[in-house]
Amino acid sequence: MIGTRLKKIKERLSISPEIKMILFEVLLFALGFFLTGVKFLFSTYPFGIALVGSSKKYTPFVFAGAILSVVFFMDSSIVYLVALVGLLGLRTVSSFIKKRDESKKTYLGERQGEKIARALFCEDVELRIAVSALTALGIGIYSVIANGYVYYDTFVLIFNTVFVSILTYCISGIYEQRQRRSTLLGLCTVAFCLMYALHGREIQGIDITIILSYSLVLYVSKHQGGIKGGALGLVLGIAHGATYSAVLGIGGVVSGFLWGISPYLAVMCSFILSIGYGIAMIGYEAIVFLTPEMLAASLLMYPLIRFELLPTLEIMTGNEIKGMELYRLQKRVVSSKMRIDKLSATLIEVSKMLKTVSGRIKSPDKNGYSDMSLEVCEGYCYSCPKENICWQRDVDTTQSNIEKIGEALFARKEVTKGDVDEKFLHRCPNIEKIMEELNRRNKEILAQSVKNDKLDVSAQDYDAIGKMVATLLYEEEDVKDKQMTERAGRGCAKSGLIYDKIRVDGGQKKRITITGVDIQRSRCTSKSLREELEKTLGISLSEPEIEEGEIYATVSMSSRPAIEIDSYCATHSINEENGDTISAFVGEGDMEYMLICDGMGSGREAHLTSQMCASFLEKMLSATGSVKLCLSMLNNFIRAKNMECSSTVDLLEINPVTKEGRFIKSGASPSYVKRQSEVFKLQSKTAPIGIMRTLDAEELSFTLNKGDVCVMVSDGVVGSCPESKWLMQYLKDTPSSPDALAQSIIDEAKRRGGKKDDMSVVVAVIK
Repeated sequence: MIGTRLKKIKERLSISPEIKMILFEVLLFALGFFLTGVKFLFSTYPFGIALVGSSKKYTPFVFAGAILSVVFFMDSSIVYLVALVGLLGLRTVSSFIKKRDESKKTYLGERQGEKIARALFCEDVELRIAVSALTALGIGIYSVIANGYVYYDTFVLIFNTVFVSILTYCISGIYEQRQRRSTLLGLCTVAFCLMYALHGREIQGIDITIILSYSLVLYVSKHQGGIKGGALGLVLGIAHGATYSAVLGIGGVVSGFLWGISPYLAVMCSFILSIGYGIAMIGYEAIVFLTPEMLAASLLMYPLIRFELLPTLEIMTGNEIKGMELYRLQKRVVSSKMRIDKLSATLIEVSKMLKTVSGRIKSPDKNGYSDMSLEVCEGYCYSCPKENICWQRDVDTTQSNIEKIGEALFARKEVTKGDVDEKFLHRCPNIEKIMEELNRRNKEILAQSVKNDKLDVSAQDYDAIGKMVATLLYEEEDVKDKQMTERAGRGCAKSGLIYDKIRVDGGQKKRITITGVDIQRSRCTSKSLREELEKTLGISLSEPEIEEGEIYATVSMSSRPAIEIDSYCATHSINEENGDTISAFVGEGDMEYMLICDGMGSGREAHLTSQMCASFLEKMLSATGSVKLCLSMLNNFIRAKNMECSSTVDLLEINPVTKEGRFIKSGASPSYVKRQSEVFKLQSKTAPIGIMRTLDAEELSFTLNKGDVCVMVSDGVVGSCPESKWLMQYLKDTPSSPDALAQSIIDEAKRRGGKKDDMSVVVAVIK
């Protein structure tokens, strides 16, 4: 209960990113002011030089603090004032020589002057180290000359130059964000400098720096584990002495391994073992100068860590565990993809096998039936007493009648006495047995053919499903669009955005992710960035979503519809059950679909077939955007019904994001696109669904503009005039509102005599 209340209080006290940035700048100013005047070994002052030399865009704040520190706290202020001013000048000059890493492509499209200005204090780490070392070398050379070339001063010169270089490299990790361990190294170095500067500060005999050092060790061991907590303890302990180094190191290691069991156990065991080690090393007097500080830090940190009241830095969020979870998740995704890919390949192989089996047994053609008739007749002729008459005296009559029998079987799938000549019928004593044998064989062939046809349909279904699984597997939203990524990078540079990386993902939908965004230095607003990217990419984008981190932010946007579609439908039936079915729906990927299915003929059978086709396509396209595969499966499905009725399919697909449209037609009537005062006719010559063994469909693609009107009609509308010239003229001349246009077309078709078939119209208006 207490922890929950404290968390709520912490949430209420949370500060905005702008305030955080101001506090960070004030902190850097304070560090420069506090550390620059701290004397290190051999009477050197390395901390201020390293701070000013390592900082990036915050250099002015650190420099201001360092200058004030020199004025207030240092004796040889003139030398260090000149050194710091020279350091700032060298960094400014180096900014002109070495711009920021060009691989980030942050300044594409900017003017040369803007590039240089925005690259100020953003040199590479190596260059900043060289500038800091050069400044320390200059101070050392001055000391050597001023003190008369003493060997001691030469040694101090070398030591100070090397130490400043190391400090600059370590502290620069805070700004670079190269990787998490570099940032941790920078924070650890700053903590060491602070502890060294504060060493010996006491309140009522209690060393404040020991409390701060042990508190930091407990904090790091909680979030980073015992090894890193112990390492920090060893480093911070150096600022206090060899004994403290070992004591703090042991405390960090022990607590780090026990936080997961119990916070109380971690703090208690760390305190006891640290004090025990101190007693073992220097005796019981360690209790006097270790216990108060270590106990105070333990009592302070336990509730803060137990109730999670301390802010957690991004680099302290347990990224090792998250990284492992992400790695395992990626491995599972890869494994699932491999299994799905294997399933897809298996289904396609099964399809090939079934097609091979179905191809071995086929219905005989005309010659095949003739050969079968001859074979059956010859079987009876060998024992017939009239064989000589049929095959020696009157061969022509015999062969002619056998061919007639074969033709009858091929045409009607059945042979009767009426299919042979009267003369041959009376002469052949086995004619009835021959016909009975042929009809029996033909029935077996037809039965096997039906089974074979169903096997072929199953083979095509397996093939379609296998391809659909593969399509769903590889049409993912996280596929990188390299071309659009490059264009988006140029757009961001033109808008003045300072960032690290950019990526555009997606197929029909696009998502833009920009990481490492420097909000403070970027000179664009959310609105101007979105407008520039829309102009560069040619798509409409949502408002940018900004997720701010400790230093940098992440900006993301997604594509949004550039057009809106309003659909209007009208239908007229000549019977109680309409043979046309119309539909308008939203499919996978927010694709807009308009559909007319016209069952061949009229009545119940046409009604059921068209409804089945429309329902099948609507359900399948809501799960996948593979229109051709869905139509192929529908074609097999209709063929498997073993019924005569088929259906036309007229499908309009519109992508609201890219403004691309396409008609997919199987036996459907022409469609029309009205653009201002012009009307365009789109038609194809294809067979209806369910007639052909393989899908017969044609795709007609085009680009839509706002104000366009797409009109789809069934056969009944243009049945009396296949060329549909009247409809094109009617669309040009009719000023009807879009919502009334569909019904007005049907009324006009009825007036022109189109009352013999069902009529349907779908109108799509682009806004």
